[in-house]
This record gives sequence, structure tokens and C-alpha cells, in this order.
Amino acid sequence: MPVRVAGKAIRDLEYLHSKVIRTDLFEGEDPIIFNELRRTLEASEKYLSDNETVIFASATLKRILILILESRLPLPSRLAHKIILHIRRVWDYSAACVCHDAVDSFSIFLEIHLKTCTDCLERPANDSHANCDRINELTQWLLEPTSLCRSRFRCISHLLAQCPTLRLNFGEDFFRRTYPLLSNPSFSNVICELIVDNIFDREDLWNLHSELLLTSTDASLIRNRLIPLLQKHHSSNSSSPDKQKQEKLDDSDTAVKFLNQLLIQLNSKNPPSDLQSHLEIVHALIITTWPKKQTKDDQPANLVDFSNWSQCINEDTMTEAIVHVDSNVRLAAFKLVVENTRKTIPFNETDIEFIKTFLASNMPVQSPSSRQKLIATFKFMCQRLGASAEINLKQGQQKVEKESESLSPESSSFDHRGLAKWRLDRDTLDPLVETYIGLARWMAKLAFESLSPKANFYRRIMALMQIDVLFNKENFITDGKCRFANKLNLDSTLGSDRHKLVVDCLDDSYDLVQTTALGLLKKLDFGNVKMDEDKYLKEAIDLMSTTRSRNSTSAGFRMQYYLSRKPERYTSCLKRYLGDLKTRSEAVEKELMNITSLPIHPLLNMIELLLKNPSWEDSDEQKVKFYTDECLTELLPICHQIVSIVSPVVHSMSPEGCIPDEVLNDIFSWMIETIAPKKLMPIDQIEAIGSFYWTQLTECKHRGAFESATEGFTQLCQFLWTTTIEGLPKPKDWLDEILAALRGEKDLTNLCSTRRSAGLPHLVLAIVATEPKTNENHALITATESLLNMEGKSAEYRVHSMNVMKTIVQNSALHERAVFCYEKTLRVAIDACRADWSERNAASQLFAALRTKIFGVMRSAQRSLYVDQKNRKSNYEFFSKFPSLYQFLFDQVKLEQSEFSLLPPLLVLTHLYTPASSSELYPLRPFVPPLLEIALREKREDLRAHAIAAVLAISDSYANDDLCQWVELFDFQKARQNQIHSFMLLLDGLSNYAEYVNRIVAIVAKILNSLVFKTWSDFNINLLFTLSNKFFLEYDVDEVTVDQVCLAKRPLAAKLLRDRDAFKSEMSRLLRNEDTRREVYRLISNQGWNVCNMFLRAHIIGISIKDLASPDIQQCDAKRIMQILDATTDDFMSKENKQKTVEVIEQRLADENLNWTLPSTMAYATKLRYKNVTYPDDELIAWIRESFELDDPETKMIALNVGGSFVRRLPSKRSYTDPEKDLISAVLLYLQDESEYMRQQTSFYLSHFIRDVTHAAINPEICRLLIIKWCLNDGNENLDQFSSADKKK
Repeated sequence: MPVRVAGKAIRDLEYLHSKVIRTDLFEGEDPIIFNELRRTLEASEKYLSDNETVIFASATLKRILILILESRLPLPSRLAHKIILHIRRVWDYSAACVCHDAVDSFSIFLEIHLKTCTDCLERPANDSHANCDRINELTQWLLEPTSLCRSRFRCISHLLAQCPTLRLNFGEDFFRRTYPLLSNPSFSNVICELIVDNIFDREDLWNLHSELLLTSTDASLIRNRLIPLLQKHHSSNSSSPDKQKQEKLDDSDTAVKFLNQLLIQLNSKNPPSDLQSHLEIVHALIITTWPKKQTKDDQPANLVDFSNWSQCINEDTMTEAIVHVDSNVRLAAFKLVVENTRKTIPFNETDIEFIKTFLASNMPVQSPSSRQKLIATFKFMCQRLGASAEINLKQGQQKVEKESESLSPESSSFDHRGLAKWRLDRDTLDPLVETYIGLARWMAKLAFESLSPKANFYRRIMALMQIDVLFNKENFITDGKCRFANKLNLDSTLGSDRHKLVVDCLDDSYDLVQTTALGLLKKLDFGNVKMDEDKYLKEAIDLMSTTRSRNSTSAGFRMQYYLSRKPERYTSCLKRYLGDLKTRSEAVEKELMNITSLPIHPLLNMIELLLKNPSWEDSDEQKVKFYTDECLTELLPICHQIVSIVSPVVHSMSPEGCIPDEVLNDIFSWMIETIAPKKLMPIDQIEAIGSFYWTQLTECKHRGAFESATEGFTQLCQFLWTTTIEGLPKPKDWLDEILAALRGEKDLTNLCSTRRSAGLPHLVLAIVATEPKTNENHALITATESLLNMEGKSAEYRVHSMNVMKTIVQNSALHERAVFCYEKTLRVAIDACRADWSERNAASQLFAALRTKIFGVMRSAQRSLYVDQKNRKSNYEFFSKFPSLYQFLFDQVKLEQSEFSLLPPLLVLTHLYTPASSSELYPLRPFVPPLLEIALREKREDLRAHAIAAVLAISDSYANDDLCQWVELFDFQKARQNQIHSFMLLLDGLSNYAEYVNRIVAIVAKILNSLVFKTWSDFNINLLFTLSNKFFLEYDVDEVTVDQVCLAKRPLAAKLLRDRDAFKSEMSRLLRNEDTRREVYRLISNQGWNVCNMFLRAHIIGISIKDLASPDIQQCDAKRIMQILDATTDDFMSKENKQKTVEVIEQRLADENLNWTLPSTMAYATKLRYKNVTYPDDELIAWIRESFELDDPETKMIALNVGGSFVRRLPSKRSYTDPEKDLISAVLLYLQDESEYMRQQTSFYLSHFIRDVTHAAINPEICRLLIIKWCLNDGNENLDQFSSADKKK
């Protein structure tokens, strides 16, 4: 990849990145290359804040080191030290390419040293203590835990790779410090590489690694990082030419042994602590073919691997996994059963039972990623079935041939040929092959049964995907061997019944199901299925007679399938639909209301689908004739006729009805893509299509209409920019015309005047985005210059111009090409914020788009004014790209202006920062005084908050020291309330720096002791008490007058709950205030009882019950109270309070004027009412059933927990009473919920009826089936195979 030359220095070193004359660089006592190296290091240090200079300097340094390495010259010691300093300085740089270059430079530097250092060359290979001073210095530097960045660990990897004996220096202490960093995604991969390298080198640390991996590491890292790296490391070592390394590897199968040890520790707990990790480790052992191990006495080599999962995991654990409640665990178990590198290993009976159990219970997988993984494993299973069956068939064939050869041809006891023929056919009776055929046909039956009309989307798409795999004969063929695939002959199971099931999927409401079903219908051979063509076509036409889009889409898929079987009728069908379309359009033209009974949209949709998916078999001449006679002569005039009919409706302010514009756009787009390049379309027809798009994008106010026209117009512009046909309109002319209109030079009276300019921005964007590279951005430059020139434009045209610019800025395809105009665009957007509302609104939208493009998309929701570091730029990096903005922004914050015009500059400044090594160019410290003036003078709260946020963002350590001194000298006793607000915000911001905490705490304590806050506004008291609670400062809550504060009650409530003097808190007059108690309930509800002093909990419970009994309590407060009462343990809830709670709730529920309207509120009340009841009544069971029908997840979960608590009390037995069955059946409904989490929770409540162990919930699908058969059918079914050992007895 070529290096981009940019930056403020050493641009003349570009020649080093091309072919150089080495003699010129290395001649003399002081070679030129060392001088260039010195210049590069100085430039990277001097211009550290310049992103482009650092990038180019890092790449240049790497290139210079490569040249020095190839020349085998030693590095001067003065430059070697500077190189290390450079690497430390930039290895955590904001640009990732600089970090990579730093690591590469370190590796090359180390290689140069090892090849030129006398001490290193003379050091014994196995001596880890005879390193030179340079290597010892590097090792000590890399071992220091002061720097935590990914590049440091990569440098360690390179050091250990080139100096293997140093691995002894990286022992237990290093890894105990390093393992906690694995939770950081930035470090996980490189640290796992170090761990794997250490595993292969030091067996004495295996216990340490196993302990840390299983205790302090996320289990997913073992599966996704460690095991793949072990496999990769082992594979790379096995192919290494290093004889010593190979012998060591062959002598001890390191990866296998370590994974075995890890597996033993994982199995030490029964059940396994992490079953999924358990399965993944076993899976890694099975799917990896480990290197061969040489045995003694020249015996044959043996594979050191595991051929089956049963060697690593017992059957009970696998049984638990295959029916586990977690779908990820089930899928891992299925992969473990199926996948094996040696596909010829046959499946045994247990494997087949597990496969059947898994497939039957996991058809409705909801996660798309899990669905794809399951299908991939399913396909592998088919391949393994074919490969292992071929081995058996081959062995059977060889046996028959051997027996045939042993027979005498002259024997008269039987016909030799007939017997031989009979024996050759006996391989079809091989038990394994017959079992495989039965399994495949069972899977096909299961898949087709899952296509029933009652099946949901997940089950049907899974079934279709499995059918696609099963009936692909290639999936059962291995190495060209197809005997098993021929004997399987699944196509013979297809017939009219299965054909109808797939055809019915064409009417599905999901496009994915329809598309997959259509592909299967075209691919599979269902035999001689008789179709009633008249009935089939009539159903398709009936579907097109309705205005429902789902029906018209289904009709299109039906016709595609029909024409795939009857391609000769393609042209006649199109002609028929064109005739129907013409008839309907003429009827609608006479009376617009006819469109309700003669819808046009379905016919247009059908024609579009058939045009884009042709199934004809005509010659090229016939196709050209069809395009000319039907498409251009018939279809195009009809489309323009429809445009004239619907345009008055679409272009009105309140468009209604069935508007076929989207399909018209698709048809026009198809013509431009297919017919126009063939030079079959007359110029006037292309111009007519262009006029249609122009009208849609300039006059139409219907959002769907002009957005659908954008794609077609973009394709038209792309065609016109590149076509060689003369006489066609040019996009540049259209651009000039619309820009003239936006300047007010040309009158376009119908130009849409919506707030976002409707389709106008899309029109300009389509033209400039499709401009060929050979034009060198001429159209884009012309457009931006005209749009950003606001002189002489009216307010309406200024709004249009900014809306167009916003669309250009937001377009990702123009990002690099449009950067040149960001500076001026930002100035225009900020200046426009002083205008009236409509213009100011457009300017704010443009500013928001620019902020995203310049500073990047927010990684997470921004809930405060402090910007994430990844969305900030240094002062030099920002202003070096946009230099004129430095003075512009400074002038903006110096001027006294409106809120709207001052806010954008403050937002820009909050995205900037001053790095520690900042240069004096574009300093941000001069911005601090005017920003403090804004914070002290402004009456508007949001401006003060933004000003303080900007101050904290741009301040470096020196500015923070000055700010800390300023707040210490601030006279808070004489300041106005607005000034105190800014003062408190500044205190809160500075308190986030550890070095200023003590000084900030002293200031806050001084304020509390002075009691001056008693005269402050409620808002400022809230900030003060919040900051005091943050540092656990003591203050007397009774010093605040309850009636004069509102916001401050929240921190006061937090202070009361954690007060050490519980008696004082109980007696506080604040708790007698209703609003304060409301804040108490809110805190406990959100954060739990841990926020409350345990000696105060009983008192809080008592007053909460009293508040709940009040008829005037708000519903939200009542819900919070019931939440905290529900979460209260028996240790703090007395029997009297329990009884009183039930009495209060029953009293409230009996109140005719009860204002509890939310189902979740009533659910909490019901839960508390029945919390201490031994057995539910009919009313509760009915409520559990009714809650399942609601769309409120919270209510459903509460109802499930209530019902589940009673169900768990029922013992597992052979028969149940009718009331018990009613309860079980009510909870059983939740196993059919759409939420996977809800189904899993239900399984936890019900699984003890199936298995006596309490820790193992099973697959909700299996759980539902077994509960119905076992518990609700009085145990009449023989389900011993699903019961535990105790039950079998």
C-alpha cells in the first residue's frame, strides 16, 4: 500500500519509500541514512500533535530501519535511544496505523541489534542471563506495568519470539497482573497470544494458567480466543522447519495435554460450572487433528487426538447439554456430536438419538446467527453421513467380491450368477446404511411437517433451509463417491402433498420465506405433480385484485414459479397484464375513485417482478422485438399516463390512497438499466423519464414518492454521465438549472417548500455522487460553492441550500471528496443560527451532520455534556485542518449574542482537548477567560452548563491548576445564584481529577460549615448535596427548609437512607414530607435495599405501607412501594407488616375509585396479595392466564413468577389433581411466549416435574411436550427415557 506523503515536515523523504540507490545512502563515515533517521525522529517529536506528520514519520522510520537491517549496519547508540523513546511516545497514538508502525519498528530495531551486537552474537543459545545491557533495558522497560496499551504487549511478543530465553522473566507475577486485562477487548487477543506462547514453553505454569482462565476470565474468551490460538500455534509449529522445535513438539503434545488439564479442572465440579465452555473445549480436542507422535522402536506413527466426544465427556453430561435450557449450550452440544475432522467416523445409536432430539426441539431458533450455525452443522452432518456410509458400502462390496471368488463356477447347487447378483445387492441391508437412510428420511419428514400453516416464521424458515440442504445430493457425496446418495434417493419422497406445503409458503408474510420457497420449487423435482392451472392462475389474479401489498407480493411469487415451469407463456402473460393495466388505468383516468376497486399497484408490481426475473427462452432478436413492441410502445405510455393520474394526489399536502409511484420508479429504473444501454430507447423517451424524476424530486411533497424516485434518478444520472449517445440531457445542465433556481436567478414556482426541502437534496446529491472521477469533482465544487454563497438569497432559498448541503455532508460516498468544504459549511451553519426559526432549524440540522462527520459517530448514548474521548480531536489536529475556524470560534465566544448562535461554538469546543505534548500553535487556553465570562453572565442554564463543559474539555493540566485556584478564591457568599450554579458545575468537573479531590472536598466542606447554602436556590442546593454525598461529607439535613426545595430532596433522601444515626433519620422531619418519601422509594426501587441503612429498613417498610394505604397516592409511587415491599426479605419484614400489607392491598383493590390503570401495577399488587398464600385460588389462576395474552412484558414476567412460585412447591409425581393441573397448564402457556428469556424462565419453574435435580432446566420445547404428556395426561405416556434414575425406580 503506497504511503501518503503529508504533514508539516520531512516531506522531502518521500524518495525513501520508492526504489533507492543504497550506495548513496550508506557511503562515508556518517551515512546519509542516519541523518534522515535523525530528522524523522525530530519531526515526530516536534509535531506530535499533527496527525499527518506523525503518520508519515512513523512509516518513514519503519522504512529506514528496513534499509539499515538489509545493509547489516549497526545503529549509533544515540539514535537507538531516540528510537525507543519514539516508540514509547507513539505506541498508543490515536491513529491505529501509527501504533502498528511502532510495533513493526520495534521488531526491526530488535532484529538489527541482535544481528550487530557483539555480546548478543557471542551469548550461548540456552543462557537466559547473559543478555547485553540493551536487551536487559528493553526487558525491564516492557515489564513495567506503568503503560497499558496493546502495542506494549505486541512488543513483548516480538521480544520473546526473537529472544526465547527471556520467557523465564515473564512468570507468575507478570501473568497475574496481565490476566485482568483480558476483559478489555483491546487487549484480549494479544494477551491470549502471550498466554499461548507461555503454555507451549513453560509447563510449570500450567496450573496457574488453568486457575486464572477458569476463575478470572470470561468463559467466552476460552472458546473464541484461547482455543483457536492453541490450534493455530500448534499447526504452525508442526510445519516449522526448526528440527529442535519439532522434536520438542513431537515429544510432548502440548496443546492436547494442556486442554486435557483444563478439562479436568473444568470437570472437577459436577455439574460443570460452565457447560458451554466445557463443550467447546471438548469440541476443540475433537475437531483438531494433532501432529503425529513417533513411537519407540520405529513403530508406526499414531495420531494423538480424540475420535469421539465420549472420550472426554460422559453421556449424562451430554444428555443434559442436548436438552439444556440455553440455546447456545444446546447448539454447542449438537456441534460436538456432529463435527469431526475425520468424516468417516460413523455415528452410533446414541449420536443419532441426540441428533433427533436436538432437531425435533430446535426448529424455531430465533437468533439469525444461531440459525446459520445450526444449518452449517446440519450440512456437515449430511457430509459425514455420506462419508461414513461410503466406507461401510465399500467394505461390504469387498466382502461380497471375496466370497464370490471363493465359489466354484461349476457348482450345480445354485446359479452362480444369480447368487453373485443377490450378494452384491446385500449391501443395501447394511444396518448402518439403513439407519442413516431412516435418519435422513425422518429429518425430511420433520422439515416438511414444520411447514404447516400453524408454524411461525422461525420454524418455517428453518424447515426450508434444512430441506435445501437435505435435497442437495452434493451434500452426501464425498470425493466423488455417490453410492450412498443414490441409495438414499430422497427425491422419491417428494410428492403432491409436500409440493403443496412449499407452494403455500409463497403466500407467507415474510419475504425471506417466500424467496427461499421459490428457490426450492425451482430446484426440487416433485415428480409429475398435476397443477390445476386455471385454479392456480385464478388465485394469483384474485390476490392482485386487492390493495394489500402482501397479497400482490404473493401473486408475484406465484407467477414466477408458474412461469419457471411454463417459460413459453412468459411473453403472453406479460401481454395480458399489460392489457389489464391499460384497461384499469383508463378507468381510473375517468374517475379517480375507481382505483379502490381496480387497483393499479398490484399489476405494476407483477409486471416489475416479471421484467426483473425473466424466464423466457427466446433469441436475442425476439428479445429486442419484445423490448421495442411491448416495453417501449405499450408499457412506457401507460406508465406516463399513470403518472399524470396520480401526480395531483402525490404532490398534494395530504396524499392518501394507493400510490403506485414506487413501482413506476422501479420500472423506469429497469428500462434505464436494461434497455437504454442497448440504444433501443428513443431520446424523447429517456428525456420523458428524466422529466418524471425531475418533477418527483422538485415538486412532490410525498416522502415515500420522492425517496423511491431517488434510486431511479441516481441510476439515470450514472447512465447519462457515461453514455456516448448524442443528444441526451447532461446531469451538469440539470445541476446548473437547479443551482440557478436556488440562487433566485430562475423562477421555479413549483419548487417544494417543505421544511426539509423534500426531494431537492436528493436530486443534487444524485448528480454530484455519480460524477465520474475524470471530472475531478467539478460538479461537487460547483454545487458547494453555489450552495454556501448566501449573498442575495432569500430566507427560503437559504433554507433549501442548507438542506442540500446537509445531505451532501451526510453521504458516506462523498466523505473524502467533500472534506474541503467542511470549514466554510461550519461557518455558514453557525452564522445562520442568528436567523429566524425556519433558517435556524435548517442550520442546526446542518451543524449536527457536520459534527458527526468531523468528530465521528457517538459510540454510546451521550447522557451528559462530557464527550467520549474517541469523539474528540486535539487542538492542533482540528485547527490545522480548518485554520480559519480558530479566530472565528474565538470571536463567537467573545460576542454577546443569542442562545442559538452561541451554543454551536460551545459544542465544538467540548469536542476539543489539549494534549500533554501540545505545541504553541492554536492554543486553547485563551478560550478559557471568555468561556468563564459566559458562565458567569448568562441567565440561561444550558448555556452556562455548556460553557463549563467547554472549559473542562479544553483545559490542560496548567489550566486546571488555574481553575482550581480560581474556585478556591471564589466568593460564594456574595455571588449571584447563576454564578453559583457555574461555580458548582466547575467544582463537580474538577472533582473528577484525583489530584484536585482534596482541594475540592475542602471547598465543599467550607460551604457546608458556613450554612450559606440555606439562602441558595433549590437547583444549587441539589448540586451541593449531590457533590457532598459523592465524597461522603456530613451535613445536617434539618438545616434545609423542606417546603423551599424540590430537586434537593433527591440527595437529601440518599443522605437520610445511609445516615449512621438511624434514630435521627427516623425522627427527621424530612421523612414527614411526601415528596421526600417519594424520592426514598425511587432510590430503593432503582438501586435496591443496599442503599439503605439496615437499621432503618424496618422503619421505611412501615411508612411505605402507610403511604400505600393512602387513597391519594399516585400510581407510580404505589408501584415503587410495592416493588420494594416485594424485594424485602423476611429478616426485615415482620409478620404484622406482612399481614398489614395484604390488608392494605385488598382494601385498595376493593376501592371503586382506584386509579391503578397499568397492568404492571395490578400485577405487583396481586403478587403481594398472594405472596404468603399456600395454594392459589381460581381467581389467581385465571389472572395468570389473562396476563399471558397481554403485550406488557413486565406484567407477564410478574405473573410467571407468581405462578412459578406455586408450581415449584408441587412435588413430582405420577398423577395430579384437577386444581394442580389448572395451575400447571396456566404456567405452561408461558412456554409458548415469543420471548426466549420468558420461555427459559418458565422451563426453570417446570423442569423439576421432568427431572428431580433442581439445577437443570431443560429445553422449553421439550419441557412443554413432556409436561403435557406426563403431568396433564395423568402419566399415561411411557416417558421413562426422559426421567431421572430415581424416577425410573
